[in-house]
Amino acid sequence: MKTKKQTSSDELNRTHYSTIQNIWYCICNTAKVRFSILVWCVLLVAVNVTLPLLTTYLPKVVLDRVSSGNSLRELVMVVLAFTGGIALLTCASQFLTRYIGLRRFVMIDTYLLEYVKKGLTTDYRNQENEIFRKLQSYSLEACINDRSPLISIYSTLPILMTGILGLSVYWAILSQLHILVVVFLMASALVGYFLKRKILHWMAEQNRERIDYQQRMGYISRNAGELRPAKDIRLYHMAKWFSDIYNKNMDGLAGWYRRLTRKLFGNAVYGGGISLLRETAAYLYLIALIWRGQITVADFVLYFGIIAGFSSWLDNIFSKLSELNQWNLGANYYRSYLEYPDTYRREGGEKLSSDGLPKEIELRNVSYKYEGAETDTLHHFSLKIKPGEHLAIVGLNGAGKTTLVKLICGLTDPTEGQVLYGGVDIREYNRQEYYRLVSAVFQQYSILPVAIEEIVAETTSEKLNSDKVEQSLKSAGLWDKIQQLPQGVHSQYGRDIFDDGIEFSGGEVQKLLLARALYKAAPLLILDEPTAALDPIAESEMYQNYSRFSDGKTALFISHRLASTSFCDRVILIDNGAICEEGTHDSLLALKGKYCELFEMQAKYYREKAQSEEAAE
Repeated sequence: MKTKKQTSSDELNRTHYSTIQNIWYCICNTAKVRFSILVWCVLLVAVNVTLPLLTTYLPKVVLDRVSSGNSLRELVMVVLAFTGGIALLTCASQFLTRYIGLRRFVMIDTYLLEYVKKGLTTDYRNQENEIFRKLQSYSLEACINDRSPLISIYSTLPILMTGILGLSVYWAILSQLHILVVVFLMASALVGYFLKRKILHWMAEQNRERIDYQQRMGYISRNAGELRPAKDIRLYHMAKWFSDIYNKNMDGLAGWYRRLTRKLFGNAVYGGGISLLRETAAYLYLIALIWRGQITVADFVLYFGIIAGFSSWLDNIFSKLSELNQWNLGANYYRSYLEYPDTYRREGGEKLSSDGLPKEIELRNVSYKYEGAETDTLHHFSLKIKPGEHLAIVGLNGAGKTTLVKLICGLTDPTEGQVLYGGVDIREYNRQEYYRLVSAVFQQYSILPVAIEEIVAETTSEKLNSDKVEQSLKSAGLWDKIQQLPQGVHSQYGRDIFDDGIEFSGGEVQKLLLARALYKAAPLLILDEPTAALDPIAESEMYQNYSRFSDGKTALFISHRLASTSFCDRVILIDNGAICEEGTHDSLLALKGKYCELFEMQAKYYREKAQSEEAAE
């Protein structure tokens, strides 16, 4: 039986497309984005095939002219014609190589844009999938710079095509000498090719080890300069721990490259021996022919150059074919990532009401199990939420509160059962349209480094409603703070991008996120422990404000502080993936059950704290 790790590895290694299919994929993309790159590549191939031919034929032509008794003037004219052509083609080759190298940055932008679009629009549950996350990481490596597989094709393919075309021409010339010469040269080159292929096969098998080392080192490098972890790193003396982890992975990466170096050295020794044997045998054969008078000195010089060129073409071809195997792996990662299945409905589907009023939400016999988990986070969970109801969801960490919220938001679908909105399974709606029904403030949030007003409106300054931004900030209790800023709502947020960027405290960030949710004005408001950074009094005040703001909306409040749920129409206590108690705040306290027990534990802590503060005064 395969382990989970083996199954994951098999799925990542599965080759979905052949090398030819991936080459055609890149050619088609290039033709759509910048067709001129293909034209320049064809010209480069033509130039690079013609150039060595002129260089090889020049000595033969000179020797033939000398032996034929041509005049010095004619000889000079021939030499000038050849050398002029060689100089012109050399300049053209250098220009085209550099020009193509610059133009292919357009393709980097194109592939990166597709990569980013997939990450931004894919089903949310894909982002929680291990295979998808790995494909995402490997795909970025496949297109991020000019050395990445999808971009290196613009240097690899012209060299390969040049080699194939040049080899065909040299084959025709050498066949006039003896077909066995061609066969011998091909056979020796094939041996070298298979030696190199073994190296590339090893690299493909061991590549994930290298990437894992680099990812860990990259994570530490990024966090070493980040503001958010800076306090923990210093207070908990994590610098040495981070350094040790970095050094351990550096040693592992160095060991990987040492193993690769040993294999490359062995390959070079064998390859050098084969090349020496090949060249020596070919040249001895030519010497024997000229000794017997079967070829002229000019022919000897020509064939000498042709054999060297033939061997060079072969080496280039087999080298690039070997590289294409590795290139194909990266291209498959990228395409597999882009084509990773999205199952949420994006077109058509049931029509959502346009009246802006909330509808009944129902979870019907819902179970949900995270990937790799042994048990369900929610198990046969059923719940009805009336339109406009204010529902508090409480429970210990890991009880399933956030999972419940993600299901209601439509961010993920249940493993079993149904989530219905207005009596319709939300899987039947256009998921993008359904998301417009939800305003949410999560524990884990995302704020772009843009102007404050753009954060609130989630759009550019040209498209937002300034009055609505102001009202949202006032309702969220952040307007006074904003007015104190030199540029008000036009102030830029965050110092990662802007030297004069504004930084907010944890409580102020929560108010900013609330303002964003209020601006959206969706019929369903979800607050997933948004007040964790506030003290109990501030939290209570903010929840009271939430209650006022959410009049006429369905509102879900997730909190670990039970006192903050008193204003809700109903409270449900979740334990082990199921509802263990439900009712109003007062009725649950009167029940003297688990809710009451948890409430008293929290209340006792705050009473003791208050008494201690009074005693200290």
